[in-house]
Amino acid sequence: MRQHRKGSLRTPIALAFAAIFTIPAAGCGGDSAPTGPGGPGGPGQVSGQIVYSRARNVSGEIIPVLAESGSGFDRNEVDSPAIAVDSGRPGGDKFLLYYEAVGTQGTVIGLVSSAEEDLLPLTIGRTLVVGTGAPASGYSFAATDPTVLVDKRPAEAAERYKMWFEGRSGTTGQTSTILYGTSADGVTWSSFTPCTGLTAAFASVRVADPCVILQGDTYKMWFEAINTTNGADDGPGRIGYAESADGIAWVIEDAAGNTGPSAGPVFSPGSAAFDAYSVNAPSVVHDPAASPAFHMWYEAGDQAGDVLNTIGYATSSNGLTWSRASLPVLAPSSDLLVPLPFDSGDLEHPAASIDASIPAGTEGHFLLWYTGDSEGSATPNRIGLAKGYKP
Repeated sequence: MRQHRKGSLRTPIALAFAAIFTIPAAGCGGDSAPTGPGGPGGPGQVSGQIVYSRARNVSGEIIPVLAESGSGFDRNEVDSPAIAVDSGRPGGDKFLLYYEAVGTQGTVIGLVSSAEEDLLPLTIGRTLVVGTGAPASGYSFAATDPTVLVDKRPAEAAERYKMWFEGRSGTTGQTSTILYGTSADGVTWSSFTPCTGLTAAFASVRVADPCVILQGDTYKMWFEAINTTNGADDGPGRIGYAESADGIAWVIEDAAGNTGPSAGPVFSPGSAAFDAYSVNAPSVVHDPAASPAFHMWYEAGDQAGDVLNTIGYATSSNGLTWSRASLPVLAPSSDLLVPLPFDSGDLEHPAASIDASIPAGTEGHFLLWYTGDSEGSATPNRIGLAKGYKP
């Protein structure tokens, strides 16, 4: 787990965001972001020309769309959402949300599904889909950070759903392995196979948080890479890229054309304060109707030690060379709100989707599920939803 900032009010940051909404976003053609209503926790936030609004209840309070259950495999915490959207499901539950769960079974992977992005009502209730494995499985300590894609190729009907996740093994979970499995229905999964080729100097300590898409017959993965340690915690993250023909054997590549262990990251901490220390947990969407076509949301860390995590946003024409927004696309809610929002502390693990049936200028075109925790650790990690549009 990465470090988080706790126990300090951030009123100056909230005011700063409200004051600089009109700064142009890098890599967006020089257009200025329009003035946004309110600061963190307000009706919307602007950065990179996307305006987001968070899920709220009828009283206007910011709420999670999935929280800990209080019993069973996700009794204590839900984290690391991964969204698979499949409009071909016979039950109409096109939104499948996979998530890391902490409870009676340790750290495992759960699933809920719904016809609606806010998961109301649920079609598939809280279901454990990946528990911990046998001692030599690569995930005997924990199963974390899933990514799931829907493979619509007719020949792949028996393996329509494909999952990659980070397995942790060793007495303290110190060893990370990316594993791959398939499913016909998204619920019952095959045995999981360790992936190969995900070794590089910039990822010498840990490869984690995979995000995989399918283009043609090629699987493309973006992943979090750690090559230093900071005490007992992970050091700063970088984002790497790899390709595979079968989902198991991977070749790391970079923008300079290097491949294999000598390749470098494709995305590193930036010059802006919000992601100057670490970039983690990429969520990449390919939108052929957009230019640039690749969109990436990522977890951004501002400094070592007392880290504030926000969600950053970047675009690319090839998935290798990226232009990032100059501000977070989503930041923690204000810790001055009463009751204290569940996401007033840190935002982590974005899971993004683009709804092509909704125009880009209409709210709901961009959907963003994310992990949030509250200032001062008043609540465990929970999963939120923000809907966005480009004005």
